[in-house]
Amino acid sequence: MSESNNTEAIRSWFRACDALVAGTRFNADFVAGRSTEYAIYSVPSSLNYRKNILGDEVLANDQTQNFIFAAELPYGEDAQQNLANLGFMQTIMNWVITQNAARNFPDWDGGSVKSILPTQTSAPVRVGGSSAKYQFQIKVDYRRA
Repeated sequence: MSESNNTEAIRSWFRACDALVAGTRFNADFVAGRSTEYAIYSVPSSLNYRKNILGDEVLANDQTQNFIFAAELPYGEDAQQNLANLGFMQTIMNWVITQNAARNFPDWDGGSVKSILPTQTSAPVRVGGSSAKYQFQIKVDYRRA
């Protein structure tokens, strides 16, 4: 049984990006090293607390959750291919920034999104003989319901 959660919400939201090739495998927390596939990774994120009127620590209404968008892309000695990969990742980052400016956010379990922005630029984090995993990090600021 599949349950909706915020990682799935972000994954579905990214699917609306025109730069992503329709029908390409889009995983959660996993890329298999195939020549072209995408993934969204959940990243440990700090929880924000505040003191209530009684002095007790309670979960704050404003929270942040971090994710990584990753793509396994063709890679090798061809500098043009590797530059195209970085350009592709920049296009995805620009899409995220545009969606944030338009306030086009995914539904959020337990609250509402206030902003989604990249917090790290893209870079290859694992390279192999014919493919490499590129990724960048985003943060989702949200308000708990």
